[in-house]
Amino acid sequence: MQFNEYLKACRENNHLSQEQLVHDLYSHDIENFGSLDTGTVSKWERSVTKPKTAKQVSIIKYFQHKTGVVLPCWDSYTLAEAEERICNVGMRNLIGNSKKHIYDFPSETMRAEDIHIYPLRTFSRMEVLLDMHMHLHQNINHPSLQLSKEQFREWAMHPSSLFIASEYKDAFSGFSFSVKIKPEVFDKVLNFEMKRNEITTDDFAAHDEVGCSLMLGFFAINEKVATLLFIRYYAYLIANQKTIAEIGAVSNSDEAIKLISNMNLQYMKSYMTEDNVKIKAYRQTLSNVLASEYVVKMILAKQGCPEE
Repeated sequence: MQFNEYLKACRENNHLSQEQLVHDLYSHDIENFGSLDTGTVSKWERSVTKPKTAKQVSIIKYFQHKTGVVLPCWDSYTLAEAEERICNVGMRNLIGNSKKHIYDFPSETMRAEDIHIYPLRTFSRMEVLLDMHMHLHQNINHPSLQLSKEQFREWAMHPSSLFIASEYKDAFSGFSFSVKIKPEVFDKVLNFEMKRNEITTDDFAAHDEVGCSLMLGFFAINEKVATLLFIRYYAYLIANQKTIAEIGAVSNSDEAIKLISNMNLQYMKSYMTEDNVKIKAYRQTLSNVLASEYVVKMILAKQGCPEE
């Protein structure tokens, strides 16, 4: 979806004239829209020009406030529909570089159509993948953050988890693990009142129950695979926006924290382990995760018109 399509759809869905939209945006954010007029809005909707990214973010936030919807005009998409509409280049900019989590396997000859992403529970070699994952998991995470293979196996089978794996020409190429847990459990984990390995499936939120997405682990053999895995995760968030309140993570990895920060998660608190390793907690509401400059560049793809 292009920005002009998004703006016009949201305006018309809310039965707003261009004049009313100008008035509302002025009231919502005078710093960005103090000089806005209907002529400019008309140019935006006709793709003559487009606002700067910061203004696009503010427009999304205005419609969030007006409608109470996490991502207005994207709230009826299925996972597959959302995945199809997310821009690869925008996602690649978000994930950046992380040598611990994203390796440098040559990707020039890899075609996107040869990379397949599946729920881990359907992966024919799940045990082999879990063995590989445990090696990475133990190398990257402090012991206080580590989970057992048995926990990963059990959680992978649960319908409230998003444990996905990627395959390239029948070979494992990456994974992304997260779980949707109850808000009160999420709070305990992010406040270091509960360890990740103390979570049980009783703490998972049901499919139609509001919960919070706790990110557990990520790995890809190269940037191309990483991009597709993260597109799937964001498509999952968008498709399930009615039942996901927040996103969070705890980590001791500087590279993971850089990626978490790019996702617009905010630092909350930290604690120092007995062996002097700092563990940091990050969280953010889903509405703020999706109303960010990186996400705007992913979901409102570049148009063939200049910024104002």
